[in-house]
Amino acid sequence: MANHHILMADVIASHQYGGNDLSQSLSKLVSSCNRTFADRILSPYTITLGDEFQGVAASLGSAVEAIFYVEEYRLDEKLKFKLRYALCYGEIESELNPKIAHGMLGSGLSEARKMLNGRKIGNSRFRFKLDDKRKSKQLTRLFRLIESVVSKWKERDYPLISEMLTNDNDQQVGLKFNKNRSQIWKRRKNLRIEEYLTLKKIILDLIN
Repeated sequence: MANHHILMADVIASHQYGGNDLSQSLSKLVSSCNRTFADRILSPYTITLGDEFQGVAASLGSAVEAIFYVEEYRLDEKLKFKLRYALCYGEIESELNPKIAHGMLGSGLSEARKMLNGRKIGNSRFRFKLDDKRKSKQLTRLFRLIESVVSKWKERDYPLISEMLTNDNDQQVGLKFNKNRSQIWKRRKNLRIEEYLTLKKIILDLIN
């Protein structure tokens, strides 16, 4: 028996989306995440229910980076739904399955499930329970700030936001979206892109 970083996530208000479309979109998202983090996953992210997935990361860093990856994948693919996350460092009693994160048992998995289902507590989309309580609190607070930024982003702006997250050249971004540099600068400021990127860097520095 050993402790591991268990990441679970589910789609918020999944009943509002078409079952087939949601299933296909979530499947593509999870597959993309698994390919990206293939060498940093102990048990791959696996859809356990139609609107939910879970997996075992090789480290805290890998798990948190996977959260950012999924969030930014949503922007790239213009997905309408949002996800809720529970990251728990806990015990898995059964042998880890390197092919599918299903059928495993342990108190860590039960705790992660409890965290995910406790959706009314604080209404936060990001929840953490690590071996280091101080770090858990720090991540919780920092992700609340992240959430305060991204909650204001509109679906119509996802392509622009996605581009600005990876390209800090306002003129280049403007050419792509038929805007001038000043317009892109204003949009970058209003969408709080720099705040998001700064918070992301702080979080990644903290866990690494």
